[in-house]
Amino acid sequence: MAVDAERPTAPTRPAGSADQERSWRKSRFCGANTGCLEVRPLGAGSTGVRDSVLDESSPVIVLDRATMAGFLGHIKAGRLDLK
Repeated sequence: MAVDAERPTAPTRPAGSADQERSWRKSRFCGANTGCLEVRPLGAGSTGVRDSVLDESSPVIVLDRATMAGFLGHIKAGRLDLK
């Protein structure tokens, strides 16, 4: 495979860098389950939520801090569990 010398490579970022903090994350409880939600901080107290199955093509729902806290409260209380 040829490498294009004109094309710059992305710099390596140290752990905890701003880029890494803004990457999409999903719960460690997802395991091999592919039907999980991913979250990403968007700044100014907003969080993006998307479907991990659709990945980059997933629509992103933007939640403010209060709405995200309420959403997480429902999840932790088991109100959104599928039965």
